[in-house]
Amino acid sequence: MTGGLRVPVALLRRPGVAPREVRTTAVLEGMRIGTVGVDGDEVVIDLEVGASGMDIVASGKVDVDWTGECRRCLEPVCGHLRIDVREVFRSDDADAGDTYPLESDAGEDCIDVGAVARDAVLLALPLSPLCGDDCAGPDPERFPAMPVEEVGPEGEAAEPERDPRWAVLDALREPGDEG
Repeated sequence: MTGGLRVPVALLRRPGVAPREVRTTAVLEGMRIGTVGVDGDEVVIDLEVGASGMDIVASGKVDVDWTGECRRCLEPVCGHLRIDVREVFRSDDADAGDTYPLESDAGEDCIDVGAVARDAVLLALPLSPLCGDDCAGPDPERFPAMPVEEVGPEGEAAEPERDPRWAVLDALREPGDEG
């Protein structure tokens, strides 16, 4: 999945070694939340990876284009995200919840920048986007949002059957209210 996005970091721990730049475009499968997904599962990763004591810090940006459906009118919506990233990789389990693990590949420590990119994108994708702030939703003339009336035996509209679980709320009604 993200095997090609492993960055060896052993050299970064040596004194005087400058941080390493990681610039790549990668396809990360399954980049979808609800109806919103990443176009072609493609992300652009632009990170600087350096050592901070025994930790490795990856910071920079992740760019991605996404498409989805407007939550009101269900028309297609698209957008672009530029996500700031700053993550720490650590070999011990002291703060495992706040850091990413250093992995070992053929005896050499490395980090998986694909995992950082995936997490950043999935957390930043909009859950229910709008095509615009002024979106009114579906056209009420063409698609009325009303229940279908049932017709009784005499041809008049029948009262819909009430859910008995709501009967206790009838006591709150004022005389003359219709339900």
